[in-house]
Amino acid sequence: MISMSVFYYILKLSVCLIIVWLFYQLVLRRLTFYTWNRWYLVVCTSLAFLLPLINIAPVLKKYNWNKTGLVTAIPRIPDYSPVNVAIPEPALSERLLTWLPYIIITGALVMLTRLLVQYVSLLAMRRSSQLILNGPVKVYQVDRPVIPFSFGNAIYINQHLHEEEELKEIIRHEFIHVKQRHTIDIIWSEAICILSWYNPFSWLLRKAIRQNLEFIADQQVLKTGLDRRQYQYLLLKVIGVPTYSIASNFNFKSLKKRIAMMNKVK
Repeated sequence: MISMSVFYYILKLSVCLIIVWLFYQLVLRRLTFYTWNRWYLVVCTSLAFLLPLINIAPVLKKYNWNKTGLVTAIPRIPDYSPVNVAIPEPALSERLLTWLPYIIITGALVMLTRLLVQYVSLLAMRRSSQLILNGPVKVYQVDRPVIPFSFGNAIYINQHLHEEEELKEIIRHEFIHVKQRHTIDIIWSEAICILSWYNPFSWLLRKAIRQNLEFIADQQVLKTGLDRRQYQYLLLKVIGVPTYSIASNFNFKSLKKRIAMMNKVK
C-alpha cells in the first residue's frame, strides 16, 4: 500500500534528520572547522533522503547479522497487511494514512510556491537596481533600505546607508559567500524544508546550514587581517530584518553566536 510506504519512508527520514542534527549540535557546532561542518551538513542531509530507500534486510540475512543483539534490539516495524474486519467504515488511522501523501504534497507545493515568490521578487528588485560593478561578481545598488546580501554571483547593497570603509568590509564578507557558492547550500536548506516541512528538525538543520555559512565568511574576513573588534562593531551597526530568506544576509539573526565563535580558540 502506497500510503504505508510513504509513512515508513517519512518515519525513517525523520530519524535520519534527527541523528544528523543531534550529532552536529552536540559535537560539531562548537568546533571551528566550519568548512568540514559545511560538507557534513550538506552530505549527511542528502544521505538522509536516500538511506530510507535502501533495503538492508537481504544483507543482514546473508551474513546472519539479523540475529545479532544490536539488530534484534531495534524495534521492528511490522509489514502492513490489511485485515478483513466487518466495520462500517475505515478506522481513523487508515483514513489518515490514505490522505498522508496528499497532505505531504500539498505542504511541499505551498513551501515551493513561497520560495518561487521570493525568487521572482528578487529578480524584480534586480531589474530596478543599478549595476555599479560588472564582472565575475556583480554589485547592485538598491535604492531602498536593505541589509546587504548576496545571491548567486551578485551582491546587493545600498551604499548611501554605509560609510566607505564599512562598504569595503561588507562587500568583502559577501564576496566570500559568492566565491564559495554558498547560495547552493542555502537553496538545499530550503529544499530540505520543502521536502520535509512537517519535521521541526528540518528547520533546525536549515538554520544550522545558514549559520555555519556565516561562520565561514566571518572567519575568512578576519584572516585578511581586519581587526576583530572593528568587524564585530560593524556587525552590530548593520542591524535590520533580512529581505530574502533565500539570500546570504550580512547580518544574520544569531549575531551573538557569530561573535562568540569569532572569539573562540581554534
